[in-house]
Amino acid sequence: MTVTVLHPTNLFDDQPAKALSDDDLGNRLVGYAGQLAALTARFLELLAEFDTRNAWSGVGILSCAHWLTWRTGMTLRTAQDHVRVAHALTALPLIQKAFTKGELTYSKVRAITRVATPEREPELLTIATSATAEQVERVVRAIRQVERHKPDPAPPIESSGRWKWHDDGSLSVTLRLSTLDGARFLAGAVRAEYERTRTEGDPDVPQNVSPEPDSPKPHRDLWRHVPANIAPAVLTMADTVRTTIHMPHIAPGAEVIIHTHVACEDSAESAPVPDPHLDNGPALTDAEVAEAECCATVSKTVDKGGIRLRWGRERRTPNRRLVQYITQRDRTCQHPGCGRTRHLHIHHVKPWSQDGETDPDNLILLCSTHHRALHRGVFAITAHGNERFTFHDPHGALLEPAPPLNASNDWSPNRRVRPDATVPVHGGKLSLHYAIEVLYRTWTYREEHQTRPAAA
Repeated sequence: MTVTVLHPTNLFDDQPAKALSDDDLGNRLVGYAGQLAALTARFLELLAEFDTRNAWSGVGILSCAHWLTWRTGMTLRTAQDHVRVAHALTALPLIQKAFTKGELTYSKVRAITRVATPEREPELLTIATSATAEQVERVVRAIRQVERHKPDPAPPIESSGRWKWHDDGSLSVTLRLSTLDGARFLAGAVRAEYERTRTEGDPDVPQNVSPEPDSPKPHRDLWRHVPANIAPAVLTMADTVRTTIHMPHIAPGAEVIIHTHVACEDSAESAPVPDPHLDNGPALTDAEVAEAECCATVSKTVDKGGIRLRWGRERRTPNRRLVQYITQRDRTCQHPGCGRTRHLHIHHVKPWSQDGETDPDNLILLCSTHHRALHRGVFAITAHGNERFTFHDPHGALLEPAPPLNASNDWSPNRRVRPDATVPVHGGKLSLHYAIEVLYRTWTYREEHQTRPAAA
């Protein structure tokens, strides 16, 4: 195989991809993978020092991960992973060195830093350089499973969950629950399935009638097992909570809201009318709207001219319609890079005490943390009319919602990395059980003899 060495002078070659042969395309992909790994290692080295110095603090920034979301375009989850890995690498010089040379990808480093310690580093580095990223993940999962059953286990898992709307209109929900929380969830699913499917005359349903002396005993084993498909049971749980727990009149996210746009009388007849859709969600068919109207809160939204939103100096507190409008307009805390959706406040940009008005042009959503920081003078907001706002630091400099992703001067990276640096040294062949056995025999022997590997 012909290998093209990417020297610093032609690191960013601009030869059209269509002009390259199949081998050249493959060589460049592998070569750039090493370059990306080396640059990521340098990025994380700088990130660890940046966070250690708290250089990100100021102008309402909540954390180093928050700063990354604002200045580098990462999602919060990705930024948090980068910060964790960056700090873990400071105690793992062997892995850091291999990463810097482009011999380990970020995927491998992210995985092994979950279980790596200075004592276990040499063996884990051998695994990482000899296996594929998927195999490294399997080794790490196996190690964590073993560690979970040791006398001194890791801190307990905190239950977490995520949700996401897909392009086809479906919703996916991912839950990771601790042992007891998982048992509680499944027990609730069983009860919900029982409630959903029971019928009149079910022997497990009390009938308020004394059974005959010779009547057979009710079958009590019917609901001891969790249904294979728990989706209907979970929906029953959701419907039960949604319909029985009282919420305030204004509770974004706690009710099912469907927007069916109705044109104003003075609107243009040719203006397109959007399809009915869930609040901040996908479009719905007419049949789905009809089904939802039986049990959901349906919001008929019209142009701003059809609802009074501007109260001027007549009232200080926004009414329900205005709160709904501001909440649906902003969705999240409007401080650049924040994006929080909980504990939000509606703030008068020009204070009410200084003749500020209760209008959309003067109201903005802020999370509780940034609302407090604003009143302490950490940053300032300027209203420009037409519902446009800008954020500034104490010296008046603009805080951009999405700063440019280029460096502020002529600096650029310059790395010399082998074009095949990320390729596993033994072809990615790995026996999981054998690898785990060897690792733990090595670590047990070392602990018993109290030896420590020498740093390279």
